[in-house]
Amino acid sequence: MGERANGMTPRREDQDDRGPGAPHRIEEELSSIREEIGDLLRELDRRRREMFDVRLQLRRHPIAIPVAGIAVAGILGGAVALLARNDRHKQPRRHKARQIRRALGRMVDHPERVARGEPPPGEKILVAIGTAVAAFLLKRALAQAVPRPAHRKERAAAATALT
Repeated sequence: MGERANGMTPRREDQDDRGPGAPHRIEEELSSIREEIGDLLRELDRRRREMFDVRLQLRRHPIAIPVAGIAVAGILGGAVALLARNDRHKQPRRHKARQIRRALGRMVDHPERVARGEPPPGEKILVAIGTAVAAFLLKRALAQAVPRPAHRKERAAAATALT
């Protein structure tokens, strides 16, 4: 059976291909198609070589190549930083959950220690010493910055005596 559907008339091109010079014409067409395919393959090969020639690409695109390299490095660095950050954040969450669990256990075991009423004696001593030192330093700074009223009168008298 032929390739055409029933009731169809053969095309003129089909009739021409059956004539006396048909094999020669087909051979010429195949030859020209082979040449076109060969030309296309040579062009593709040339473009492939140019594309992977780093020196040529750097000459053609002096700004785009370094920018692309920096972008790739930034993306890779950002990915590494993000992974490290996520790892660091996961660890404290586990640690904090563990601390809360321990605190709740202590609260159940010793409820009287939950709200600390009075600070321990060492803490009281440190607060008292810190307050005393701060007051001493403040008084000393004020004495140097602002003279006493008695000194003012003495200076005024000394200034009038000199004139």
